[in-house]
Amino acid sequence: MRFPGRHERVLIDTSVWIYHLEQHPQLGRSAGRVIEGLEEGEFRGVASELTLLELTVRPLQFGRQDIADDYELLLDHFPHLEIVPITRNVLLDAAGLRARQRLRTPDAIQIATGLRAGATLAVTNDEVWRKVPLIETVTLADLTQ
Repeated sequence: MRFPGRHERVLIDTSVWIYHLEQHPQLGRSAGRVIEGLEEGEFRGVASELTLLELTVRPLQFGRQDIADDYELLLDHFPHLEIVPITRNVLLDAAGLRARQRLRTPDAIQIATGLRAGATLAVTNDEVWRKVPLIETVTLADLTQ
């Protein structure tokens, strides 16, 4: 997966994982290309620990602890992916982003995590992320074109 410009560290939003794992009919292919690029080492990925929460909620709603466990193992051992802890500094950065850009708390935490980890590009399917001038954003819809 080649992104515009040169990006060594890329923030991967939870939506990318969800669309890939659930084989979303419109965006699953684009999400899959991002995940494959990460797996092949075309770039280094960054994700917040929040991704684990967001990714496992749905399986747990359906009583599928086994799938939630599989998702946790996937994130823990995925090649070229760094899962970044939610620290006090991330939360303070997220508060600033939320105040200035009017982001939802999970989005602010994800973006603050990426910025703290040195990501220069974020991949998401949330158009709102484009409001953040500190990081370039590409949506899965952009990647289908």
